[in-house]
Amino acid sequence: MKKKLMTGIIATLLFASPIVMPTVTEAASVQELEDQKAELENKSSELNSKIQSQEETLNNLESEKVNLESEVEKLQTDIDAVVLDLKAQEQKLADSKAKIEKLKAEIEKLKELIARREEKLEHQARSVQTDGSASNMVDLVLSADSLSDLVGRVGVVNQLVSANKEIVTQQENDKKEVEKNEEAAQEEKVAVETLKAEIEVNKSNLVAQKAELDDKIVQVATKYDMTESEKNEFVKAQAVVATKTSVLSSELQEERQRIIAEEEKAQAAAKQAEAEAKAKAEAAEAAETAETAETKQTTSSSNSSSQSNNNAQASTPSSSNSSGFIHPSGGYQTSSYGYRIHPITGVNKLHGGIDFGGGGPIVAAQSGTVVFSGYDSSWGYYVKIDHGNGLQTLYAHMVAGSLLVTSGQQVSQGQQIGTMGTTGSSTGVHLHFEVYVNGSRVDPANYL
Repeated sequence: MKKKLMTGIIATLLFASPIVMPTVTEAASVQELEDQKAELENKSSELNSKIQSQEETLNNLESEKVNLESEVEKLQTDIDAVVLDLKAQEQKLADSKAKIEKLKAEIEKLKELIARREEKLEHQARSVQTDGSASNMVDLVLSADSLSDLVGRVGVVNQLVSANKEIVTQQENDKKEVEKNEEAAQEEKVAVETLKAEIEVNKSNLVAQKAELDDKIVQVATKYDMTESEKNEFVKAQAVVATKTSVLSSELQEERQRIIAEEEKAQAAAKQAEAEAKAKAEAAEAAETAETAETKQTTSSSNSSSQSNNNAQASTPSSSNSSGFIHPSGGYQTSSYGYRIHPITGVNKLHGGIDFGGGGPIVAAQSGTVVFSGYDSSWGYYVKIDHGNGLQTLYAHMVAGSLLVTSGQQVSQGQQIGTMGTTGSSTGVHLHFEVYVNGSRVDPANYL
């Protein structure tokens, strides 16, 4: 019985084995496939999200390209307008210079005529003093032989008196004419100087606008992650758009390129000079720091104490009463000097100046010489002024085309140099104001 039962169990197991084992294996395989399918679906979903994100980015870049081409066309039109205005201004300048030369020639002629008359009048005066007097005139009349002779002699006297009177009158009129011409020449000279300054400012704005346009083109090309050759082709394509938009003649286009080349060279020289001055200042500061450290090691404790007092005095900033600075804008302060989270990059870094919001004109905080007026991808349209004694100020993020000064120009305190804008790396309309001492940024609050 047991043997039959065992045989039955074994037979059952043998017959059951081929059926049960594959089912377990198949179940395991299905689970793996399900897992693989889920993993693939997740990857597919991630890939679709990336593709969608990339398409959105490309669509945005396409929009930026379209906007950029519109900006290229608009800016090219603005540049053309500036070039035509420059041409008209230069013609006015030439006419004014010719007018000044003409006035100078007329003044010289009148002065020469006046000098000859002066000499004639002086000669007559000397003749009267040496050869005649009032009694001689009476004798001339009394010695007449007849009435007709008397009338003739009286006529001669009248003619002499009238002639001299006319000479004196003409002399006075000519002197007044000289004064009038000299005044007109001076007014024309002032007008010429003003016009020349306007031309230089327009040239500076022209170059700054081109720099802004070039910067935007490169930024879009960079976002597209183009190769260098593709980027160059893209820049050329935008240049073609600008050329097609331009209504200038070939002669004026050449003139525009000449102006831009000259101004870019001048601005590059100004930047180079500024960089060299900064490098010298940093080297001098490093040398001074090293010298101070060496002095501290070799001097006595009393000298060290004295040196510390001197350093404390030297590091004390000028008070607002003695600095001679005025506020560069009528806006309200929105951000101070010091470390902060950058509003664009999100990185904790030094904010090297003071920000003023509210919009409106920007003025020179103190009189000085403009060392730079142009465009930078970070500062946007900005101006830097040298006030002497190692002191400089910087005014950034101005409105495009609002620069009112140019490199090398003398400015007075309170003179408007631009208008608050949001060009460059900026999140809103404001003025970013910096103060430099020997090339190093310091807190502007100590000077305002």
